[in-house]
Amino acid sequence: MAFVAAHRRLRAAALLTGVAVAALSLAAPVAAAGPAGLYVSKHHGSDTNPCTHSQPCLTISHAVSVAPAGATILVGKGTYHEQVSITKDVTLKGKHAVIDATGQTGGIEPLASMGIVGYGLLVFGPGASGTTIEGLTVEHALGEGILVAGTSKVSIEDNTVRLNDQGLNTTATFECQAQGAVPGDCGEGLHFIGVTWSRILDNVVENNVGGILITDEIGPSAHNVIAHNIARNNKEDCGITLPSHNAMAVSDPTKAGVYDNLVIDNVSEGNGGAGVGMFAPFPGTASYDNWVIDNTLRNNGEAGVGIHAHAPGQNVSGNVIVDNRISGNGVDPDSGSGHPTGIALFSAAVPVTVVVADNHIANEYWGVFRNGPLTIIGLSTNHYATSVTHHVN
Repeated sequence: MAFVAAHRRLRAAALLTGVAVAALSLAAPVAAAGPAGLYVSKHHGSDTNPCTHSQPCLTISHAVSVAPAGATILVGKGTYHEQVSITKDVTLKGKHAVIDATGQTGGIEPLASMGIVGYGLLVFGPGASGTTIEGLTVEHALGEGILVAGTSKVSIEDNTVRLNDQGLNTTATFECQAQGAVPGDCGEGLHFIGVTWSRILDNVVENNVGGILITDEIGPSAHNVIAHNIARNNKEDCGITLPSHNAMAVSDPTKAGVYDNLVIDNVSEGNGGAGVGMFAPFPGTASYDNWVIDNTLRNNGEAGVGIHAHAPGQNVSGNVIVDNRISGNGVDPDSGSGHPTGIALFSAAVPVTVVVADNHIANEYWGVFRNGPLTIIGLSTNHYATSVTHHVN
């Protein structure tokens, strides 16, 4: 009977996975027809021009400042040495365009008062809901390459985010400063803070401190799709990380929490931390009901997938890890795995229930490592190559 019950729960989890994929796909933002386009040209523009095709602007920031809500801004080939802040609904499309944020230390309120400055490109606030960022390279920022905060229905598509977090180990931004035993990360390469019903699709995020980061400092980050991205060689932190940083996450999901996000069909490789991580560091934090499906997670410095709950009063339950390809990852220190680990599941105090099913794991010492009060649905359905020393501890 126990086997039958577990099998039914696994079938239910698989059904819910399909429902979640369909629901999140339907909920994804759809670009609407807007005003005529504005044009930016590094080589032929002037900010005294009207930003037309024949008389383009010189800078992206100026085009954003004069664009009406709903406008499309087309950015021509070239390197633009500036910092771009967007607080209205626009579509920003680059054609071989680079935002080089070298030395940019600015920010806008209220984020600047929180120490969040030095990004390359920011999409911020309710007025920016519906914004699309497409086809840009963003590099050399002190903090995040692309930061999206306090908004919804944003699409970040087909961009390259590289060589950011240049303020690491400095006091250049609050995010770059160590917080006790936790080192600064400068916000990592591409960062969502308090963002809902949005998409991160087909981006390359490489050679930053960390890759794609989803957090909840100023509100919940929920119902987002992170799909078809490559997060690679982000040497200090994880490839894709969904940690809760807000102590209100358990008590009020309308104000905080990282939940119901879909991480599907990404490649996370060669990063310093985990391939994908869902973490709750202190009481009240919560990263739960997220879906990690059909990703390739290989050669990362820590586990291919990590789920950690470090204290009482947290929630990391309901996370689903299904049909991923996991190989050649490292030790998961928080769980105490001690050896290279495919999937690391750890809770210091709270009971945790997760689905871990039908993953393909190779070149690890531990296929799945468990530590703490854990209930794991689907554990027997995972597949282990002969290069896995121990399937489960």
